[in-house]
Amino acid sequence: MRALLVALLLAACGGRGAPAERGPVVRLRLPSLDGGEIDTAAYSGRVVVLHLFTTASTASQLDFDQLSDLFHKEPRRAVVIGVMVDRVAPAIARAWQRGMGARYLLALADDSLRRGAGPLGMVKTVPTTVVLDAAGRTAVRLERPLERGELARLVAPLLGAPR
Repeated sequence: MRALLVALLLAACGGRGAPAERGPVVRLRLPSLDGGEIDTAAYSGRVVVLHLFTTASTASQLDFDQLSDLFHKEPRRAVVIGVMVDRVAPAIARAWQRGMGARYLLALADDSLRRGAGPLGMVKTVPTTVVLDAAGRTAVRLERPLERGELARLVAPLLGAPR
């Protein structure tokens, strides 16, 4: 039953369809927690996982292990970007990063993203996970916490065969 649900979800979200079927390229440029800028265009050719969350959301933190696993297992073919949508001081955000042991990229949402004016549209709930294919198009969008092992199952067809 679970396999059927995942297959239906993949089909509804673009699943294995050709990149052209997934709509326009999503490009986000956001300030990074370390003071630089994160630009999804810099990761063309790689699968990009955008995890929109708040530092206070327990549900968002439940996804942490899956995000970290992907970051460690697929550093050449995938990139994980956590996007903090809450308005917290950088010192609080860095404390969260240290406390969680987050090693993947962390970006700070800007007002445009919070208003829903950016390329992701309105983010109605946290966590929201958006997976971009190697061409930068939305392949999957989940507006809920990830189920156990779900991220790996969703990303695997987008990664293709190991190189």
